[in-house]
Amino acid sequence: MASAAIAVATLGPAASADQPAADGPGTLVFADEFDGTVIDQSKWAIHSNAEPDQCLGNKGNQQLEWHTWDALSVGNGVLTVTARKDNPQPGYEWSSGLITTGQSCGHDPAHSFAVKPGDYVETRLKLPAAKGFWPSTWTWNGNGSNEQDTYEFYSDNHRKLYLTNHQSGGGSCPYESPTDLTTDWHTIAERLGPDKTTWYLDGRQICEQGPYSGTGDALIFDLFVYAGIPPTVTQESTQVDYIHVYRP
Repeated sequence: MASAAIAVATLGPAASADQPAADGPGTLVFADEFDGTVIDQSKWAIHSNAEPDQCLGNKGNQQLEWHTWDALSVGNGVLTVTARKDNPQPGYEWSSGLITTGQSCGHDPAHSFAVKPGDYVETRLKLPAAKGFWPSTWTWNGNGSNEQDTYEFYSDNHRKLYLTNHQSGGGSCPYESPTDLTTDWHTIAERLGPDKTTWYLDGRQICEQGPYSGTGDALIFDLFVYAGIPPTVTQESTQVDYIHVYRP
């Protein structure tokens, strides 16, 4: 992965997570409300070919973590992804979580869902506060040429989001929030083209860039541990209320 005004977010998980955003994003075609007690493995895999080390690690991308199912816990309508400094694999001091709907390297069910042009990808989450963590919601087509970053957040800066369309002619916006993004729940969304790509924070547009024409791209959520600014803590979590995709 590469590296306005804000509506007030509601504390805690949303009372009705499947309500469309204010701009009417379309028909709900993929959703995980994390209402059970375990991660739904019919929707999500942890192996991704975006991660070249056995599909579970990527030190070449400044990631310190090894992805495990144990990093993922579900309860009270929330997915909690926990990074721990627990030496899960030779060469990796940290474990953490990545979940993907496709490109699973043959280890898990592949392509439970693929993002298409025009889709509106939306994540409601609480971002981590301790330095050294790098959560994101993004898409992957197998080689990165169509990658879409609904957001990237580096937790040393509590006010900044990186919003990127990596496709040729796409573009990006570094967005600076007037408030600390780690103190509350926020909904971050992206309309993936086709004629333009638009990003939203809590229902308000914050960025607009070029078109998107990819097909068959996996949807990914992760909590990476960032080698560029290593953590000084030994554990940190991020929480996800829901992940939705709407289609026109």
